[in-house]
Amino acid sequence: MKGAVLAMLMLSAAGAGFTALALAMDRHHEDCFGRGNSPSARRRRTLEAFGSVALALSLGAALAREGSTQGWVLWLGALTLAAVLVVGLLSYLPRLGFKCLYATTVLALLASLAVTFTP
Repeated sequence: MKGAVLAMLMLSAAGAGFTALALAMDRHHEDCFGRGNSPSARRRRTLEAFGSVALALSLGAALAREGSTQGWVLWLGALTLAAVLVVGLLSYLPRLGFKCLYATTVLALLASLAVTFTP
């Protein structure tokens, strides 16, 4: 059970991290919020910091699930899957980008709580 929750945490955190990093870029931010809406410097730094922390959380979940040898390979696979999903989302449904960021963040938080309180 704990392995499945760690896998969900790893994938949702990777998705949230890549979505945040993409929305920190002018083009994707404008696609999501409309033309002329570039992110402010503060919002850009916040999105970049959140994306980096989310990717690090994803790495931690992968290493906790599979150990230090296979965890890195699992993490790279999760990054690949998350990147493909975020590219598809931002290419075909860019207005859902910020909603996807919120959804994957909530899912990652719930998964981290479940990992914390599961025996």
